[in-house]
Amino acid sequence: MATQRALAELDIAPGELRDDQYRVDVLVQPEPGYLGVEGTDALVEVTLLLEESEFPAAEEADAFDVAENDEEANGEEWIPEAGSARLRELLTTVMDGMGVEGKVRIVERADVLSADVSGEDLGILIGKRGQAIDALEYLANVILYPNPAARKRVVVDAEGYKERRRQSIEKVAVRRAEEVVRRGRPVQLEPMTAAERKIVHLVLKEWQEVVTESQGREPTRAVVISPAH
Repeated sequence: MATQRALAELDIAPGELRDDQYRVDVLVQPEPGYLGVEGTDALVEVTLLLEESEFPAAEEADAFDVAENDEEANGEEWIPEAGSARLRELLTTVMDGMGVEGKVRIVERADVLSADVSGEDLGILIGKRGQAIDALEYLANVILYPNPAARKRVVVDAEGYKERRRQSIEKVAVRRAEEVVRRGRPVQLEPMTAAERKIVHLVLKEWQEVVTESQGREPTRAVVISPAH
């Protein structure tokens, strides 16, 4: 599925290329998650092995993309109606069921639909180590876009928690990687969700001195950073 989405981003439809016309390199292995929740897809890099004459003919941009670009050119955010109403209805239903009061702000673009919930006492919505908000995001992706080949990425956050958590994880990963390089011994990070482990893998994937690997079983699965040599 990750390969299909990567090809879709290059405007190449399924079956349009033969297997020998592109190469797929897996940068980060997929994570199954815990009890089917919080898993993350593989991160792949697709390289086209085509002569210039073999590239599919480019089509004119449709009105959807043109409208977005026009709004961005004017320095304004573009917020269409398509998936926004469905996501707002889903989040409102879940929040009502949890007894959480908050304001939902949704921004929809061509490839991503993002929502941020603001309000008081959102701890129950975020959950321990962000597990509840991760699970809600996973469900939103599946419910709104059940067809993986045509899936738009859905991002759900609460009071910017995920961004703060991402920055914190990246700082810890870099600091511990420096420790591994300095001491020449592997270091195991604290248990993390699949989405959090992926942050570690991504921030350190360009480091030639270390390698990362997820070890253990959920819910105590953790990233181990080891010397590359």
